Amino acid sequence: DIYFSRFKALPKIFQHDPCPDTGIIVVIPCLDDDFIFRTLESLEKAVQPKCKTEVIVIVNSGENTPQNAIENNRKIYIKLEQNAATYKSFHLLPHLIENTPKKIAGVGFARKTGMDEAVRRFNALNKPSGIIVSLDSDCLIEKDYFCEISNYFVKYSDSDACTVQFKHDFDEYLYSGDIISACTLYEIYLRYFRLSLQYCGYPNSLHTIGSCFCVTAQSYIKAGGMSKRQGGEDFYFLHKLALMTKIGTIDSKALVFPSPRISYRVPFGTGKAVSKIISENKYTVYNFKLFEILKQFYNNAENFYVQGKYVRSLIPEDIIECMDQELLKSHIDDCLKNTNNVNSFLRRFFAKFDAFFIVRFLNSFDQNSDFPPVDVCIAASQLLQKYNVNKTGGNVQKIYQEIFKLDFKLD
Repeated sequence: DIYFSRFKALPKIFQHDPCPDTGIIVVIPCLDDDFIFRTLESLEKAVQPKCKTEVIVIVNSGENTPQNAIENNRKIYIKLEQNAATYKSFHLLPHLIENTPKKIAGVGFARKTGMDEAVRRFNALNKPSGIIVSLDSDCLIEKDYFCEISNYFVKYSDSDACTVQFKHDFDEYLYSGDIISACTLYEIYLRYFRLSLQYCGYPNSLHTIGSCFCVTAQSYIKAGGMSKRQGGEDFYFLHKLALMTKIGTIDSKALVFPSPRISYRVPFGTGKAVSKIISENKYTVYNFKLFEILKQFYNNAENFYVQGKYVRSLIPEDIIECMDQELLKSHIDDCLKNTNNVNSFLRRFFAKFDAFFIVRFLNSFDQNSDFPPVDVCIAASQLLQKYNVNKTGGNVQKIYQEIFKLDFKLD
């Protein structure tokens, strides 16, 4: 109730209350995507947990959405409504949103709309520990998807959120060789980036993929709800949440299989990356040496507390040159002033120098810098060597296999 009084949200969508045994609500944004029916079929075939499950599908469009997409949205929504009763494993709740102002129209707004409604429904049941699951309309899931999620929150009762391991759907009968090859490079990058964050000492290294995370209703509102961003809303939400609560990982195996297809709907993500890789016939990513610079900085975090003051020599020159030195000093002074032991200092330090700080630093190095972007396979190979994985050479499939295994093993 306090959440809805403080933060803007749409009015209540579904007037009937959920079944009292509802423990999981899946939220799926959908824009002009007939694949949603395959996603729902995959959910229908999954082994059901002990609790009841709901699936909210937000079929959405904005004031600038092409007319053909709007018309297909309406067809999808009508079909969802007509077929809702045919799904026996879960209660399907479709909702249609049209003409959303262009300033906020997009996947972030749609995801927030569905997740806010999930909060309302758990609030009606007085279930702050109700699990909200974020999925996308182009995904297939493993049969024990729901059981793994449910069991995780039982086993780790101190965790209010988790990410879910994934593997893009490389089905050769559905997707061309070019798309699969391009998406393989993109997935190497996703795992390279998370593992590099872990390597450099950042404590909240996690996959931020819209179709691969779960959060309790109570934790969702503590973070202020989902961002309305038109892309990257998952990154902003999860890294904000990571500063407030522990985010675990369900990593026993891949449970979500996102589509590798090309898409132009969002400025980030798989579809955009795959399109770019195919058109440019290459894929460059953050230079691994930048993560080694960050590692020097994070390794010195405790030394600031020991010294009891801002010490310029503890910060690598490349960070000082790219970031405002006065801001660096003020952040560290603030950490020292407002903490009285090393553990609280480090928590505050990593809240100041968080994932957003890292991305700003990484993005300050372009092709003309000392550490320009490099081929994704070169970067991944350098990372693998740091983790004592055998040299993989330039073989893309070998690199993919090794970095995939490493991403699971380290968690």
